[in-house]
Parts: sequence; C-alpha cells; structure tokens
Amino acid sequence: MPTTATRRIGTCTAPATTLIEGRSQIDGGLAYGALEIQVYACDEHAHVARTEWVRPPLTPITAIAERVVDRQCGEAVDPR
Repeated sequence: MPTTATRRIGTCTAPATTLIEGRSQIDGGLAYGALEIQVYACDEHAHVARTEWVRPPLTPITAIAERVVDRQCGEAVDPR
C-alpha cells in the first residue's frame, strides 16, 4: 500500500482554497501522467503554487475546489 508524506512549503498557514496537482508529462507533453505532488494554497498564494511550488518538469493542474477540506496554505502531499 502506498504511503503519503505531507510537508510544508512556505510560511503561510491561511485556510487553503485551491489544490494544485503536479503531474508528470507523457507523450511529449500532450497528455498528463502520474500524480507526483498535491499542493494546497490560499487565494493569495495560488499563483505562487502554480509557478514556484510545482516546478518543471511537472505540469501544474488546478483541481476541483471541493477537494480542499481542512488544509492550510503551503501543505504539500506526496501521494506516491
């Protein structure tokens, strides 16, 4: 069974409103592959999460907002 590791990125602890998924690329970047990281962010840091916290070669994807429950800005989850 896979383990899930959670760590902090940054110092903001505001309630998260956005979930950014970092996915690997397949087929030359035309499709998305495995989920490599999930990063939670508040409204103020959502752009930072997409551009700085999820870094190439991963592709940042904004996930469904309803999946953000009881998380703080800056929480990063490695689902592998």
